[in-house]
Amino acid sequence: MLYSRLLNSLIRNNKNGYWLLKSGILIGKNYVKYFPDKRLPRSFQYLHKIVFDWTYKGIASKSSVWVNLFAPSEILLAFGFNPIFVEAISAFLSGLDVEDELILRAESQGISESFCTFHKAFLGAAISNLLKKPKFLVATSSICDANLNTFRFLSETLKLPFFFLDVPSEDSKEARQYLKAQLSSMIKSIEKLTGRKLNLDYLAKIIKKENATRKLIKESLKLRATKNIKTTLTFEMFMLYPSHVFCGTDQALRFYQMFVDDLKNSEERDGKSIFFIHTLPIFEENFKEYFNFSNKINVLGMDLNFDFLEEINEQDPIEAICEKLLKNPYNGDFKRRFEHIKTLIEVLKPDGVLQICQMGCKQSIGCSMLLKSNVETLGIPFTSIDVDCVNKKNNSKGQIRTRLEAFLERVK
Repeated sequence: MLYSRLLNSLIRNNKNGYWLLKSGILIGKNYVKYFPDKRLPRSFQYLHKIVFDWTYKGIASKSSVWVNLFAPSEILLAFGFNPIFVEAISAFLSGLDVEDELILRAESQGISESFCTFHKAFLGAAISNLLKKPKFLVATSSICDANLNTFRFLSETLKLPFFFLDVPSEDSKEARQYLKAQLSSMIKSIEKLTGRKLNLDYLAKIIKKENATRKLIKESLKLRATKNIKTTLTFEMFMLYPSHVFCGTDQALRFYQMFVDDLKNSEERDGKSIFFIHTLPIFEENFKEYFNFSNKINVLGMDLNFDFLEEINEQDPIEAICEKLLKNPYNGDFKRRFEHIKTLIEVLKPDGVLQICQMGCKQSIGCSMLLKSNVETLGIPFTSIDVDCVNKKNNSKGQIRTRLEAFLERVK
């Protein structure tokens, strides 16, 4: 489309495309507000609106902060900042068909061809005058080993303050003290850097809303075992916003209240039901054809939207954030992760489990055979499919279709 061609031209010629990107997201923000997709349940119409709101603020606000998915965003929200995470921006940019130019730009700066394309597209956007500099950067060591390299590159290239939290792989008294010291140091540094003061009472209120939201997430998990709701892979991906970075907000709480209501009023589950692991190929044509608004296949969600489901202590918000980071089942070894996935499978009772191995993601590719052997001991068909969820030209439509159809034939 014309808009994408204009953006690509600006990137290719090293021109400032920030205002065009900002204007496009603003138009999209207003469009989904006033012209919601009537095929969607009410909760997803609302989710569509708030995702555009959060993304626009993350790009346009003077108080934006770039984070990874598992950063302690509660602290940033309590400070009054607008966090936005790498995968969100990269997915939006891929939807605008500008990822190829951005990845080429990142590779021209020495970024490896085998590096995760979610991160590579974001790096390309950051160094191509497509994104406005944030106040600072925050990332954790949790799950993704690309985080440190990505954010360190951004910090050094753009001269941005960077706060990196080294999250120990196991929960212990010593680990909590170590992580709590890092959080306290980060908070003091942010206060000194920005002149803002963290209000611990307000942070406690955010934690309280986060607990209420997580309770609804658990309820939605149980309901999806018996109910079928019309969805698309894109909206399952959008749920990473309220389930993670914005979990302690009023909007996230309202979304999950609406989502639970929609599930309760939905039809009983019928047909094949598939549970996804790791991520979702929202732009791949075969997956869009088979799963979006399907009358034959139920999408039961993605494991990352159900990663940490425990209540945390709102009376001691810093300790609570330490607990959440350390107890996340995806922080640590594979056994811990699989035990959690096994629990989700036991609740959801899917007919098949599908792992998406994202291009350049070592942890998803590395654990695929372990996942296969463990899931199949439960008597459930499993397969992993290599898909680039960002750079569409890396995908072979025919090969993916063959793998996907072979898997669905095994699912009863």
